[in-house]
Amino acid sequence: MTAAIAAAVSLASAALIALAAAATGCREREISPGAGSAEPQPASAAPTRILYPSAPGSFVDLVSGARHGVVAIRAGAPVKSGPAAVFPGTPETTADVALGTGFLIEAHGVFVLTNDHIAAASPELHVVLPDRRDVPAKLLGRDVRLDLALLRIDVPRLQPLAMGNSDDLQVGEWLVVLGDPFGDEVNASVGVVSATGRDAAGSLVPGRAMGFRTFLQTDARIHRGNSGGPVLDAAGQVVGVAVAIGDRPGEVSFAIPINRVKEVVDALRDVGQVARSWLGVLVQPVDAELARTGGLPRPAGALVTEVKTGSPAAAAGLRVGDIVTAWGDREVDHRSLPWIVAQAPAGRPVTVTVWRNRAQTPLAVVPQKMPE
Repeated sequence: MTAAIAAAVSLASAALIALAAAATGCREREISPGAGSAEPQPASAAPTRILYPSAPGSFVDLVSGARHGVVAIRAGAPVKSGPAAVFPGTPETTADVALGTGFLIEAHGVFVLTNDHIAAASPELHVVLPDRRDVPAKLLGRDVRLDLALLRIDVPRLQPLAMGNSDDLQVGEWLVVLGDPFGDEVNASVGVVSATGRDAAGSLVPGRAMGFRTFLQTDARIHRGNSGGPVLDAAGQVVGVAVAIGDRPGEVSFAIPINRVKEVVDALRDVGQVARSWLGVLVQPVDAELARTGGLPRPAGALVTEVKTGSPAAAAGLRVGDIVTAWGDREVDHRSLPWIVAQAPAGRPVTVTVWRNRAQTPLAVVPQKMPE
């Protein structure tokens, strides 16, 4: 009986040690035998080992250092289906002035960045600052395709958040999503980068899902209230803008890469919109089998699967089956090509290199302004 009791106590102690290890921020610690006792230990006792040295103990300091740049976006009058609807038992039709989250950004002045679907929800917008001042906001610019909006507030001495580089992100990196939809407390969710690019589609045709709309994917929870808020890397820099896709458990979350934001923010500030060009093709990735049968040295470029009649692509002589390998002097693939075309100046010719009949063929392409 004594042996059975001792065995049970030993198992319970092991379970407690395992629970304590799990509570230390994903760290696994090996405790030397007899640690904490006065008994001498052999010199060969194993030292403490941390299984994941890059895992943080907490994100408290990171959140504390960034909360100064997080703001709430409010409507001038109550709106239905706002962030309050995510609370258990709250009807979807509940009216509230809360719309979502925004954050302070430096763009030759301090402005507020948020999602376009938030800014478009009310003709009158207010911003609740970190010190809880409620100030009116003016909508400066909208980018419907990227779901971005830029707001101006006439408040001096505001401190924007530091911008990072979303192109440097790798799968598995930590991300922290901040939000403050009700203007009373900054909330946070944590996850990792699940994928660095999820194209809506490889489309360069107006009216189709736009391929340049490339998202970061994360398992961090992004609900309606956090939409429009900053997505931070482990250094506390903004690498994305949160986008709420839905509120059902299990749905993946997405963020607009901050490098895409940097490329359009000046246009939003100065002219209120973003002018984009179009080509008029659908493209897909080039896999190893296609490269082998087509005679390409390696899988690269963007395979043209459709050419729209009357488009700039048709006028330039692009064909289904062509593989676009370069735009000017820049190598491209199915992900980068749509965004490069969208940024190209309308009416300015560019040499596009395609792989056709096992050889490179240069074509003169004149991108045109994308129709609404």
